[in-house]
Amino acid sequence: MAIRLKTLNTNGLETEINGAEIEEPTSSALCPISPISADTVVEHMVAAQRNMEQLGRYEQALEHADKARRMCECDGRLNYLLGRCKLITAIAYGLKALSETEWETRKKALTKTVDMLEDTINADPHDYLAMYYSALYHAIVRDLEAARERCSRSLELNAEQPAAIMLLALIFTADGDLKSALELIVNALNEFPNNYGLLVLRLHIEIKFGRIDESLETSSRLFDFWRHRDAMLAAEEEKHQKQTKDGSTKTGTQSLGRELTPAFGLATSAGMNTLSASPSALDMSVVDSGIPASEAGGQSSGKDSESGQNATAANFTKHRSQSNIWMQLAELFLSAGRMNDFTSCIERAMSLFPHSPQAIYLKGRLHAARADKSLNDENLAKKLRAEAKACYLSALALSPSHVQTLAHLAKIYAQEGNLRMAEQMYKELVRVEPLCCDWWQELGCSLMRRGMSDRAVECFSTASQLDRTTPIIPFTAIPFVFPTSF
Repeated sequence: MAIRLKTLNTNGLETEINGAEIEEPTSSALCPISPISADTVVEHMVAAQRNMEQLGRYEQALEHADKARRMCECDGRLNYLLGRCKLITAIAYGLKALSETEWETRKKALTKTVDMLEDTINADPHDYLAMYYSALYHAIVRDLEAARERCSRSLELNAEQPAAIMLLALIFTADGDLKSALELIVNALNEFPNNYGLLVLRLHIEIKFGRIDESLETSSRLFDFWRHRDAMLAAEEEKHQKQTKDGSTKTGTQSLGRELTPAFGLATSAGMNTLSASPSALDMSVVDSGIPASEAGGQSSGKDSESGQNATAANFTKHRSQSNIWMQLAELFLSAGRMNDFTSCIERAMSLFPHSPQAIYLKGRLHAARADKSLNDENLAKKLRAEAKACYLSALALSPSHVQTLAHLAKIYAQEGNLRMAEQMYKELVRVEPLCCDWWQELGCSLMRRGMSDRAVECFSTASQLDRTTPIIPFTAIPFVFPTSF
């Protein structure tokens, strides 16, 4: 059952969180009895940010953001903070929308998020961050023209936005203009050479072009990022230990304005049990632009238990991200026919991360590739396909929504003649990534093989409509950012 916390302004915005339905607040409920101050409003906004960033508690974030907004609406002297309050509310609502597993519910919530962000822009047309988020959610709902216009406007207001540059590049890839996207990313990396998200996108585009040498160089830079970050975290930990020993440890809120975890794979206690809902993208859960590690999501200055939890989450993110890089390199070598390099890449990934779903998936890919080369020996090919399937099933046990595993398991089922199970895998892919044209196309082919031509035609039609709106990696892979100040 959904709660609807309704504002009393003329825009009629609604925020939905889990629970029972609550009546529209009266004027006495709208204006708190306690004195209202700018500090109190900011405290609620920071609390909302903390709940989103560290805990993945979007309902609590919405409550704090709504309190801050109501305070601003109650006291005209705080009207200058109203735009930021609305923005924080919209960000929290959007993150909650992206966490919905049922597509129709998610679609309605995303549409509502777009409306909330447009209202935020109306409150402050010169807020570059509100303009950026409006562009992002327009892109997520596949209104690419509106997304391009708002993203360009956001960059006009503030050109120092790696996330906005990444969004614009992804819009280019959705249009099929990989060349313009790569040029934009290369130019941006001249200004932001250590931005992890931009490097990841560059790697994907280079792999798409089949540029092996460039891809290897970019991968090396991504690994350097983690080595550099490990050194910074070690220095931070040493400093923290010294402060604790001296009895001078301080608590407080972390710096504002850094790039955050993408919604599909929050490295928090709320997100530790599941991997990315869109794991076709390299993980960008800890994205850095050269800022200190304490501002890159590696350490927080809160309680010791939270610090330990964040360290565990950061370590989890590190392993997942690096294994994803090895996975992309292995796929590149396989597509280029470099089997020796492909095998070496998989062996390296297995030695570093033997229990990661990506490494287990790659082991399955190795068995499947060998099966494809053993067509003259049907018994050997059958045995290798069985081993590949076992690896894929093991990977899915660890990460049920791992896209590449689902796709290749579907191929194994089709090769075995198990068309019904192949169809189920493609249906699951459509559920996980309903706006990806490839999965609709594959589902249509699977249905056609089973003689269900009418349903297959519907899938082909959907794939055709999505063909010019599907980016090279999901829009939701872009790291979320918070205001640098309120």
